Amino acid sequence: MDAINSPNQFNIRGVRIIVLIQQVPILESIDRVFRSFNFGNGSGLLQYWECTPSELEDIGCNLMLTDQTFMSTPDEGLEDYRRRCLESRHRFVGLETSVGNWLAGRAAQTGIADHRTIHHVLNQEDQHSADVGGKGQLVLPVFYDQGAGNKLAGIIEFVTPVPKETYIEDFERIHNLLKDERLKSEYLGKTIKVEYNDMIKFTLPLSAKFTDLHSKVTARFTDLEHQEFRVEYNDTEGNRLPISSDEDLRVCMAESSSKGAKFIRMYVLLNT
Repeated sequence: MDAINSPNQFNIRGVRIIVLIQQVPILESIDRVFRSFNFGNGSGLLQYWECTPSELEDIGCNLMLTDQTFMSTPDEGLEDYRRRCLESRHRFVGLETSVGNWLAGRAAQTGIADHRTIHHVLNQEDQHSADVGGKGQLVLPVFYDQGAGNKLAGIIEFVTPVPKETYIEDFERIHNLLKDERLKSEYLGKTIKVEYNDMIKFTLPLSAKFTDLHSKVTARFTDLEHQEFRVEYNDTEGNRLPISSDEDLRVCMAESSSKGAKFIRMYVLLNT
């Protein structure tokens, strides 16, 4: 199932361009996933961004929009969005590249799924937000087993004419179809950065409980295991709020998703 890449090289105005073409089987698997996906009663567009290594492979990859696409029913708005994506179908995404609200690029950076729901606030100054308009989105990174670990193959993007309350069920459907193809994806979640005497970073699923957050923090800051502490974050209005329950964490994660934040910054303080 491993994909083998073969390089093609050419020059454009003296600049050497390397395009690595992924072996067909993964693209065939994506085709089968798209054709097996249950759209329910709604319209939707599925498309696939293939990840091909660049000369800077250690810090990023090229995302190329492929011909792998499927639309449940004709929809002018979705067709227009597809055309807009094709206009800039080849983009380099590095670990520190500013991708704005381009969810496919963010998923390539973080390695976790994300979605744009009815709660998301669009930033019209961001080009991708302008392109997607009021549509909803779900993006899933797709991995294959390279033997020494998982390798990013690409990003599946699911777009709906109207954003949903949540895309968790759609994520589960695609996730299970990928498993049938011996491919993998990560959960819907957020990157968390926590400051204490150092900075740590980890991911949490959107369904995480407060105990999950507490366990992650104490596992990385081991000196906190026998101390009383609290975790706080800044909301969108700049207010410092505590996270001390499942509901607090849910509100924090939901607010971050609605604003399209790339990560959530939290702070650990000792109780005195």
